[in-house]
Amino acid sequence: MKNCLLYCCIFPESYWIAKGKLIRLLVAEDLINKKAGKVMEDIAEENIYELVDQRMLHIANKQAGAGTKLQVPSPYREFCLHRIEEGNFRTSSLNSESSNPQLARRVVTNSDLPEIDNLPLQSLFLIGNQKPYEEKDCWLKLSGTKFLRVLDLENTKMESLPDEVQDMIHLRYLGLKHTEVTELPAGVGNLIALQTLDIRWCGRIEALPKEVLNLVKLRHLKMFKSTGFCGVMLPKGIGRLTNLLTLTGINVSGGIAKELGKLTQLRRLGVVDVAEDCISDLLSSMANMQGLLSLSLAAKHTHNQAKLVLLEPFSPPSFLRKLRLEGLLEKIPSWFGSLEKLTNLRLGFSHLSENPALVLQLLPNLKTLTLWHAYDAKQMGKEFCNAGGFPKLEVLSIASHVLEEWTDLEEGALPSLKYLNLHNCLQLRMLPEGLQFVTTLRELRMLPLLDDHAERLKPGGGHENYKIRHIPQVSFITMSTLRQRVTLNYTRCGVQIGRGEAEGEA
Repeated sequence: MKNCLLYCCIFPESYWIAKGKLIRLLVAEDLINKKAGKVMEDIAEENIYELVDQRMLHIANKQAGAGTKLQVPSPYREFCLHRIEEGNFRTSSLNSESSNPQLARRVVTNSDLPEIDNLPLQSLFLIGNQKPYEEKDCWLKLSGTKFLRVLDLENTKMESLPDEVQDMIHLRYLGLKHTEVTELPAGVGNLIALQTLDIRWCGRIEALPKEVLNLVKLRHLKMFKSTGFCGVMLPKGIGRLTNLLTLTGINVSGGIAKELGKLTQLRRLGVVDVAEDCISDLLSSMANMQGLLSLSLAAKHTHNQAKLVLLEPFSPPSFLRKLRLEGLLEKIPSWFGSLEKLTNLRLGFSHLSENPALVLQLLPNLKTLTLWHAYDAKQMGKEFCNAGGFPKLEVLSIASHVLEEWTDLEEGALPSLKYLNLHNCLQLRMLPEGLQFVTTLRELRMLPLLDDHAERLKPGGGHENYKIRHIPQVSFITMSTLRQRVTLNYTRCGVQIGRGEAEGEA
């Protein structure tokens, strides 16, 4: 636990680190004490939650899709910074209190690098460095980078992977998330110690080179294309990488769906462009992944109401915690009711005619639910949630262009709800009677909100304000304001507004 806490403090004070990323870094840095019969990532997660329980780590306010982000509170951070200069935790963070780059083994910066030549660097984080990469000034040519275990270039202006990276045979973690890298060179196959390769939201990486099959120690391969919604193509033979725990953003055509059955250790699987002709092989392969914790399946052309075919009978892995289904569903899968360990569910563009909540409200451990154009009903009432329904649900997000009225909530429904998000509910003109009894609510977001509805919710005169006056934070943007912003953006630059920020406070 001490190593985990100290490691969190190498980052700038304002930096919130994603839980999953922290886990992968702790494993890559050999900061986890191994226990017989336990996966190292599980031990790291246990350490993190123990620190959270002791209030040595704070969790950011949880919202749908945001994931869990962590930060060390100030009193503990100050103590750790005194300890961090000792031993192997020497660090230099140019945006925080740690100072001496001459002693650093780990360097974290989003600006110019300190003098690092001849330093025995172990980790280098250039998070958000916006300077264009210049070959002639390549800092990776310095001798201090030859033994790097961690290289994180997240959110930098890197357009291609420098040749020097391909020679870093000790590298265990390579983070290229949100860079402008357009392809991975064959030389990436030289990184035989690599455990994590994160290329989510890169430029136009459409396929991995066959040399990636040399990375037999790879545990986490995280991908997602930034342009379009196509999955990344994998080389044939991907079944050799039997140490994989995470494999996301993939296309499973060309026999890949069947080959996935060899990856029996997978914990997290994300498939894009799920086609009807490969779903049978994919579901058969998933039957071999009994430790699967997270599953994401997205149909081709989701936004054009492409069908996501889920063959029956299908028995999902019993330990599944997170499930994301994107695409048109003909009906609610019969196996939904068996997902007793599920904590996080997103149904996207399902356009169901039957109310999924009739089944979902019975799930005992569900904490986050997103219904994104999932249920095509003009009206919802008490049937959405009975008294005691959704017993542990904390975050509920609903998007619907069809929904006009949410009429009633039974008293005692949604007993644990903290965050209610109503996005793109363009016709919604009524919040449910009974919302005032959901006393656990901390935040309500309505983006956008009909103007007359905003009037009715106003404090000090709005006759429906009693439904929301108990909620500490209520945020909205009215439809008229949204139209003004769209018009203004078109006038200025011809670009339509993408996502409104909360404007009003009720």
